[in-house]
Amino acid sequence: MRFTKIIFSFLTVAVCASCSKIDNYVAPDGGIHGVLTDNLTGENFQTEQPNGFTVKLFEKGGKGNSPIAFQGKPDGTFKNAFIFKNDYKLLVTEGAFFPLDTVNVSVDANSESNFKVTPFLAIVNPSVKAEVGKVVVKYQLKREIAADKIIERKVLVSRVPTVNNSVFDFKSQADLTAVTDAVILASDYSDTVSGLASGQTYYVRVAARTNNALKKYNYSKVFAVKIP
Repeated sequence: MRFTKIIFSFLTVAVCASCSKIDNYVAPDGGIHGVLTDNLTGENFQTEQPNGFTVKLFEKGGKGNSPIAFQGKPDGTFKNAFIFKNDYKLLVTEGAFFPLDTVNVSVDANSESNFKVTPFLAIVNPSVKAEVGKVVVKYQLKREIAADKIIERKVLVSRVPTVNNSVFDFKSQADLTAVTDAVILASDYSDTVSGLASGQTYYVRVAARTNNALKKYNYSKVFAVKIP
């Protein structure tokens, strides 16, 4: 028992001594921010969070070339204010857009890097009209590059400002797998979502998806509407 107490005392002293050492590591002193612009609409690229798109930074001279990775925001912006000043290769990836090339960036205290992306699909001319108990949403789908088949369109309605394919309270949905892409792209859509409470504010968004490997949706911006 006495021997055990002695060992325990030595361990306690050792732990306390290690805790008393001063942490003198240098804190990250750089930051980077930017925005993705939709090449078809000229507006911010609309997506979701998390997993809308990923920004990867490969540090010059970094061991193993393991990237710093962080998520973009639903409005197409991104920001990381906790990285070291240095030269990096930057890659914006894993979004509902065609691949971008890696670019070289020099990160200082507040660097800016902006990108134009070509989406798999763009929701164009969206409009939302609130009526008693419902919203009527009109829009078209557009694309610049013919690739994967267009397979789905949705109108999503949420009681909270966050609204996407995972967060919604009401929806209207259509399967487009049996419709040719040519017909889809030439169509004007008008979808109605019913069952909404009078006096309540809802957040409305259009989503559409191609049969892309990442199963990512393209989105319109979010509309806030109050039901009469």
